[in-house]
Amino acid sequence: MEWVRMGLWKRMIARLMCGLAVIVTPLVVAPTPAQAIGVRAAVVDAAEAYLGTPYKLAYGWTCGTQAVDCECLNRHAIWDGTERATGRGLQLNYWLQGQINQGRRVTNPRPGDLVFWDTDPDDGIRYGGDLDHTGVYIGNNRVVDANAYYGYVKRDSVTLGGTEPDPLFIDVLTPHGY
Repeated sequence: MEWVRMGLWKRMIARLMCGLAVIVTPLVVAPTPAQAIGVRAAVVDAAEAYLGTPYKLAYGWTCGTQAVDCECLNRHAIWDGTERATGRGLQLNYWLQGQINQGRRVTNPRPGDLVFWDTDPDDGIRYGGDLDHTGVYIGNNRVVDANAYYGYVKRDSVTLGGTEPDPLFIDVLTPHGY
């Protein structure tokens, strides 16, 4: 009879602990300003770790680490940086428009935000789903991007050397609690 009561006790404790886990798990605490800066710095560091990496068009789902395209670089930088800084990585969408939809547009970018361009403005579509290039904002009007023209990941100006005067800045970190 004693072992039956012991089994009941263990089940009651297990249920109590599961209930507490359910109550506590959804709680997301907003980061302090210092933590947010740390996450953003980690994202920039992760992007810069790819400097010099060869460019290879990945079509999203074939994203590797030996060669990357612009969307792939964003995915690696955001995942690696958030994972390193907080222990929970943020998974970005494979495609540019999906990455944009995961964040919010900002006019005053901070390091770790994403930058998007329409590098073919003559097609008559401006930010209407025809964005075709992206990178990670690192501060001081600079970006790290995987650039097909140069063939590797490099630092550049947010205007891509003056050819893109109207970049779109997206914050994907703050809306997800980083």
